[in-house]
Amino acid sequence: MTESTVRLTNGQRWTSQDFLDHYFKPSASGEPTPVAGPPEPVDVDRSWYMDEGPGRYYHPGMFPIIKRIMATRNLAPGTYDLRDFVPSRNEKHPLLSTGLSNYTTDMRSSDYRLRSFVFGNESARISGQVVVNPDGSKMFKQIEIRPLDTNFDFEPNTDPNTNNRLLEGARAIARRIYDPNNQGGSYNIQYRGLGPGYGNGRLYDPFTDSQLGEALQKPAGRPPGLLPSITGKPPLPYVDEQRQYLDQANGNNTQASTTGAPAAGVAPSGSQNASDGDVTSWIASLAGVNPANPTQPAPPALNDELNDFYRNDPAWLLQIRR
Repeated sequence: MTESTVRLTNGQRWTSQDFLDHYFKPSASGEPTPVAGPPEPVDVDRSWYMDEGPGRYYHPGMFPIIKRIMATRNLAPGTYDLRDFVPSRNEKHPLLSTGLSNYTTDMRSSDYRLRSFVFGNESARISGQVVVNPDGSKMFKQIEIRPLDTNFDFEPNTDPNTNNRLLEGARAIARRIYDPNNQGGSYNIQYRGLGPGYGNGRLYDPFTDSQLGEALQKPAGRPPGLLPSITGKPPLPYVDEQRQYLDQANGNNTQASTTGAPAAGVAPSGSQNASDGDVTSWIASLAGVNPANPTQPAPPALNDELNDFYRNDPAWLLQIRR
């Protein structure tokens, strides 16, 4: 992210502190006596999000529907919509979506703190078509990835069945640090485009199943999106119809199933912070991953040490208050 800021649809640049300040700005409506409501939604530039922001980490190989199609060997030749592979062609089916945790993704990146604090856990949806050739090979075309709206708050967000008590404990501590009097309000973060409609997400050039498989084997050094694609540019002619459909499908402010939220240990811009190494290692321990290599489990010693530290002395987080 440029200078640790988020670009809004109106062109403004917000820091994590701006998102936190907005959390304490209720809206008001009604006459003659206005009634306070939640803060107004914040519109983030969708093309920026998919190009420079957290959306740069999404790629087609993350989506269950793409994995299923690539693994299926008995498809009849022809052209299929990705929705043809889910019940009732439901564009909101889980197979067409994937999640992204900014808490554990690219923890050494320069924008890690901002991504974790502002966006947290998110989701995106994929659309497009696949052409099955007579020899069984597959060509994906008109593929687009769009983020689902999320929100900003300090409420528990993870599935209770995951038993992620440490992460939810971190959120509870964050509330005590940033909102001890419970004065703030949850608000939506919406991904919108410039100009008419909602704008495009990440649009992909046609690619084969073998090209995607090769890219997944050698992701290092690949551009954002893993395969040739564009964001923030006029759409190609063949995606006009697709964009119209997506604008209609997303017209109801569809929200991510795993909403984003700040995590304790990731302080707003301008705060007095604990050391980067301590914060990164601690958040890694919450997710049970190795901070040096997030694709690997955390060493038992690291988990034991940090978890004991968290349980016995949670006051250390006060170091990161504003």
